[in-house]
Amino acid sequence: MITTKEQRIATAGTAIFCVLFLLMLVLVRFINDPTEEEEGVLVNFGDTEQGMGQVEPRPAVAENIPTPPTPSEPAPSEPAPQQSGEEEVMNQDFEESAVIEQKKKNEKKKQDDELKRQREREQQQELERQQELERQRIAEQQRIQEAERKKQEEQQRQQQQLADAQNKAKSAFAGKNPNGGTSGEGDSNKPGNQGSLNGDPNSTNRVGGGSGNGIKVSFGRSSVSAPPMPKYESKSEGKVVVEIQVDREGKVTSASAGKKGSTTNDPILRKAAEESALKAKFAPDPNAAIIQYGTITYTFIQQE
Repeated sequence: MITTKEQRIATAGTAIFCVLFLLMLVLVRFINDPTEEEEGVLVNFGDTEQGMGQVEPRPAVAENIPTPPTPSEPAPSEPAPQQSGEEEVMNQDFEESAVIEQKKKNEKKKQDDELKRQREREQQQELERQQELERQRIAEQQRIQEAERKKQEEQQRQQQQLADAQNKAKSAFAGKNPNGGTSGEGDSNKPGNQGSLNGDPNSTNRVGGGSGNGIKVSFGRSSVSAPPMPKYESKSEGKVVVEIQVDREGKVTSASAGKKGSTTNDPILRKAAEESALKAKFAPDPNAAIIQYGTITYTFIQQE
């Protein structure tokens, strides 16, 4: 252990003091030696103050009579060591070291508790994040299922509308007389139902002609604003089928002419059909698909 100069001086002074104190005790004991005896007259040995005869009697067996202890000098008490200033400083340093060590332990315990609480907070946050992700996943799955359900319902509705339209067409082809036969109608003296697929079963005109045209809409919603009659300047005639795309608001967002069923490729007629189809307006349906498809069929008659 490393000692300071003051500590070494204090140790040396203490040793010198102890040596001087022991020498003093030895000298005092030899100066007052109590072993010296006083001179006097010798007296005959006996055990009483009276007796008779000239022969010394045989000594009797001495009984074990305890002799009283001779008083002895009390052992000198050593003075209590006095703490020097250096020892007080050492004690004070030790106490301060103990206090500092305790403070360090308390600070470390505080830091450990804070780290433990921080880990618990992080674990709680991670648990909440996982729960939120699970809720979002379930909500997304439910949304997809709901969208699929609506899509299926829309498909079923469109199929039902198509079936209804087909039934109406069959009824129209059967003639205007519900009690009539199914062999056909016309005045051409040939088998069949004379007329046009886009015609009116109540019309008496079976040949067609004239300067007008016809429009047929095939879509799953009712029309709010029917497509206008197309304006065109062409000597051609024929049928132009336009595929339309309609949003939930009922607006036609796209029109493409020349689809299956068209009988003419005249660019003037196709352009006129597309322009007319884009001006159509249908009933809004917030539950419908984002984009719905349909067709508008234009029958152009040759202009004179």
